[in-house]
Amino acid sequence: MTDATVLEAPVPDADGGPPPRKRDAERTRKAIMAAALKEFSQAGFAGARIERIVKAAKCNIRMLYHYFGDKKGLYLAVLEAAYVDLRAREAELKIDFDKPLDGFLELQRFTFDYFEKHPKFEGLLRNENLMHGKFAAQSRVVTETAFPLRRTIERLIDSGQTQGLFGPDLDPVQIYVTIAAMSRFHLANGYSLSATLDTDMTTAEWRKARLTHALALLEGYLTAGSRRASGPAAGR
Repeated sequence: MTDATVLEAPVPDADGGPPPRKRDAERTRKAIMAAALKEFSQAGFAGARIERIVKAAKCNIRMLYHYFGDKKGLYLAVLEAAYVDLRAREAELKIDFDKPLDGFLELQRFTFDYFEKHPKFEGLLRNENLMHGKFAAQSRVVTETAFPLRRTIERLIDSGQTQGLFGPDLDPVQIYVTIAAMSRFHLANGYSLSATLDTDMTTAEWRKARLTHALALLEGYLTAGSRRASGPAAGR
């Protein structure tokens, strides 16, 4: 029997019983993905252990290999699913291209809130960057899911410049990197910064003030050199 035959054959459950029914297959896959996201976000790719993942998912290790092939396949599936979730939620934003400044500020609010509420994704990105983006660079999904976001930013820039609200020479990549940085840096470096600056950056009050600061910075950058002055970001 070949390895391919083993992978394609029905897989018994942990106690040697019959294979799971089709209605349970997706549930098992999701359980593996959830356990793997936690493990990879905390331990990174190199430090993650398949044994811990299957234990947390409460499944047979052969089921993991059946669904994902190997550790690399599982990691890539988790990474791509994380990006797909972020982009899908971005796509749900009600962006009014006739109000480009409001659109950018809404994108900043969303991104800031998303990273705070999804610490496992932040951990996954941190570990992926320690590997110099090895797996992200291999994935068409990671790249292609960002196309609508980039198009949205380009349309907002065009609308803002046409209306005289935004300054010239705005770069969509630079803008999104700024939005992401203002949403992530205080999370990725919060403990060391809190100690260094003697300020607790984990409190709701500080993070609310941080968001207000980020909105003001983004608005100031977008409108610098514009034909018409905009109102302050505070209170929007």
